[in-house]
Amino acid sequence: MTTAHERYIAAQNKLNAMPMEIDLSTTALLIIDMQEYFVNPQSPFSRMIERRTSGLGEYFQERSKAMVEPNLQRLLDYFRAGQHRVIFTTVASESPDGGDWSPAFRRMNDVARAEIGEAAMPAKTDPWARMVEALEPTADEVVINKITYGAFASTGLNATLRNLGIETLVLGGVVTNRCVETTMRDATDRGYRVLMVDDGTATFSQELQDATTLSLQGAYGLVRQTDEVLSLLAQSAADGLDGVEGG
Repeated sequence: MTTAHERYIAAQNKLNAMPMEIDLSTTALLIIDMQEYFVNPQSPFSRMIERRTSGLGEYFQERSKAMVEPNLQRLLDYFRAGQHRVIFTTVASESPDGGDWSPAFRRMNDVARAEIGEAAMPAKTDPWARMVEALEPTADEVVINKITYGAFASTGLNATLRNLGIETLVLGGVVTNRCVETTMRDATDRGYRVLMVDDGTATFSQELQDATTLSLQGAYGLVRQTDEVLSLLAQSAADGLDGVEGG
């Protein structure tokens, strides 16, 4: 007998199989929070989660380094080669003392100070807040700092995208079920079309990754693998049209 969950999966898979029109002139690659302090095991953030539960960050850090960084680099190379828009976000406090953090991050830092003696979430000027070297932005690429999970709530991202004429976002980064998911939901509510890159995102377990993508696909956009996204973008460019269907 088919269970309720199996029926839901079938319905979501149908939604996710829908074609998507891509117009490269109105599409941007949006890379979320690929910063050193998330993926480096020596960072205060990593030491805090290790102190909380031994081995908690292992899957996340391995996936980020071995899968997410290389796949986002491939997408970044494609967008740069075609001179298409690339936007990065970082999550860090604007003030050195962290006083401008949203309450959730302020609480996280309070816990970290009690457990490891320093803040887990850095200020923007802290070396741990820099982008990972493989994905370092160029001088002409937009970098937007935020102090909330979502990239819209505490920034001018929406105005930036509108000014650039962006309608579609190719979305990757970390953490899948936190900053990436919140940004995807908020983008959809603001009228953007979102193509999330499954193997260009990471969270703390495969089960959590699968649950997040299952929940998002269809209702909040489409979920694809890097190879599928690159194929869709290349077909759009080859057709030389305003848009092309693909999936």
